[in-house]
Amino acid sequence: MILRRVIAHFRRQEWTAIFLDFVIVVIGVFVGLQAQEWSKNFSDRQREAQIIAGLIADLDVDRAQYAQSLVVADTRIRAAADSLAGAGLPPLEFEPGAPGAGTVDYAFDLSRLGVTPAERRDRLWTEIVLGFHPTPSTMTYDAFAGAGDVEIIRDAELARGIQRYYNLVSSVGEQNEKILALRKDALNAGAVYGLAPFASKPAGDFFRLVAANPPLAATIRIMATFVIYHRGEVAAAAVRAAELQANLSKYLESIK
Repeated sequence: MILRRVIAHFRRQEWTAIFLDFVIVVIGVFVGLQAQEWSKNFSDRQREAQIIAGLIADLDVDRAQYAQSLVVADTRIRAAADSLAGAGLPPLEFEPGAPGAGTVDYAFDLSRLGVTPAERRDRLWTEIVLGFHPTPSTMTYDAFAGAGDVEIIRDAELARGIQRYYNLVSSVGEQNEKILALRKDALNAGAVYGLAPFASKPAGDFFRLVAANPPLAATIRIMATFVIYHRGEVAAAAVRAAELQANLSKYLESIK
């Protein structure tokens, strides 16, 4: 219709009318494109808020798992230290070295653990080999990263913080695999000496068994050392998860 009108104006050489028709067409195209842009921006902002809310919920799960894992790790390390001490062997030692910039600090103060409660001292082997290995939730992150939506988060520093956290989550997963492989070896080594999880063994008998069998003592020492490393990864992830969740919550409030 606009085209027919322009042709009619052109034949009559009505230049003013032709100009007005041209302006109307340009404005119409501009308004249409702008409306599409507004609609996309609105959709992106809704999607951004959904992603942030999902990450916050996932971090609640992660932090609860980290907290439980840290408690269990302390129990395992304490049981190992008590086993070596009770057997009259050199104490458990750990030298993590100075952490590099941006890396995990594995430093651990063994002296703060105290001793295994009397009612648990007949289950030292159980406490050494049983652990809790956190599996952080990556559902929201995997969904939006896989869809290429990383850039939908407008705060670049926040986006980098999210990526740094999930890089550490990946490291925690790798440490889980290592510690589970070591636990399998420890269980096999313990079975040689008649040790099984949840089976009660008087502390005195257990100490004598450890003292008389260097391979068993070495298994306990190795297990405890790698639990300390695993604990360092989990502790770092717990700190970063708390920081990220606080930043995400603050950002979500700002974009509502």
